[in-house]
Amino acid sequence: MALLGSLQTGASGVRTHGKAMAVVGNNIANVNTFGFKRNEVAFEDVMGNEYPQGASFTQVTNGVKIGAVKQDFTQGTFENTSSHTDMAIGGNGFFTLINPRSGQEIYSRNGQFTFDKEGFLSTERGMRVQAIEVDRNTKESKGLPGSLKVLGLVDPPQVTGNGADGTGIRVSANLDSNAVIKDVPFDPTNVRDSMYNFSTSVTVYDRYGDPHTATAAFRKRPDLPEQIDPATGQPIPGTGVINQWEYYLMFDGGSIGQMPGNQIAVGGGFLQFTEDGKLIAATSGSFEAQPGGVDAQGNPLPSGPPRLVPQPVDPETGVPQFAVPFNGETPVVIGVHLGDGYNPDDPTDPRTGLDGLTQFAGQYSVSKANADGNPSGQLENIFVEPDGTVNGVFDTGYSRPVGRLILTKFDNPGKLMQIGDNMLQESLGAGKKVAGEPGTPGFGEVRSKSLEQSNVDLSLEFVKMIESQRAFQANAKTVTATDEMITDLVNMKR
Repeated sequence: MALLGSLQTGASGVRTHGKAMAVVGNNIANVNTFGFKRNEVAFEDVMGNEYPQGASFTQVTNGVKIGAVKQDFTQGTFENTSSHTDMAIGGNGFFTLINPRSGQEIYSRNGQFTFDKEGFLSTERGMRVQAIEVDRNTKESKGLPGSLKVLGLVDPPQVTGNGADGTGIRVSANLDSNAVIKDVPFDPTNVRDSMYNFSTSVTVYDRYGDPHTATAAFRKRPDLPEQIDPATGQPIPGTGVINQWEYYLMFDGGSIGQMPGNQIAVGGGFLQFTEDGKLIAATSGSFEAQPGGVDAQGNPLPSGPPRLVPQPVDPETGVPQFAVPFNGETPVVIGVHLGDGYNPDDPTDPRTGLDGLTQFAGQYSVSKANADGNPSGQLENIFVEPDGTVNGVFDTGYSRPVGRLILTKFDNPGKLMQIGDNMLQESLGAGKKVAGEPGTPGFGEVRSKSLEQSNVDLSLEFVKMIESQRAFQANAKTVTATDEMITDLVNMKR
């Protein structure tokens, strides 16, 4: 009976638009929910019967139904906060979370994170944020993703490096070309201020994280003419000394298991400059004992102070290295960067000879003097970079990367399954998922001390509310009108 069909059609409209009103109400209710994405209703007609019309049949639907409720993943605006653990994503990615009880992977746009009782970065519901390990020196990602433990982290001590990858001691300074030649012999076993022209000190660290003061001292060598070959009477190339300095790496005797208070040179090297003060090369050197010999009467003479002799530079690091026996134990190899140097005879050499030590006329000045390494430290705070790197700030004053957040993106995020608590679950309709690091194309960047606001537009929702209300009323009228028609039809019998 056609009237009964129209009754069902009206009822479907009442039922469907009532559910649509529930979706609108849910959107409005979550207008202040961080990371919330508004839902949209997709309506579909319900296929019904075919009615004859002349020689053909016309198909009439039997009302309406909700085909799907989709999420709108347009970017929400950002709200600034004061907490470093509040984060927002500017882009299409999702925070990747793990339920520690079930091991299930879930996703969210809500970056209101805190720490659970075990010190892991997590949501208020205990879902742990996933991150990948980061090399503390190069900041390169390594390993597999896992839960990021932050609270209780200890920064282990790091020994000063051997010169590889920029580690070790670095000094940039100008050595005054008018410096006076020192006439006091250099004694590496008991170095005094009168034995060198200039010096600068840095703090280095042994294997246990104990600090030691390393002093780099510089002594100008006198210019000497080239030696003469007695056979030819001609100068011997390379035997002259011009624009050269010696340098020494020194420690207090107490740091290397010897007499405290004495400055002891563990090694040194040579510096060669051009006539216009650019560094050609910094080479290594070691101290060699000088025998005393005998006098004219055959009596033994005391040995002289050890003499600095050239040594090859380590080919792997390309910088001078020195073995330092801290506390009298197994020596630690420390590299010393004094400049890359350059070849003045090669016009294609890209080096400048100006990136480390120079020899210009003017006051001795140090522009850089530092060393890597650090003592052990306790975590005090964290901060997050746009590429998702979580840095720990330790009580020693150092900051170290402790992990890098992992984001996940989907081909069709609107089909992700909502499971409550601002969390989403993978579904077949969401398509392929890909995990990646913030800052890479398609994932977006992480904004610390920010939260993404709900993308619900109240003005739009109120329009949708009016539309749903009017549609509900109209369909209710269809039901009542059809009921009156059926009543009239029944009454025709009387």
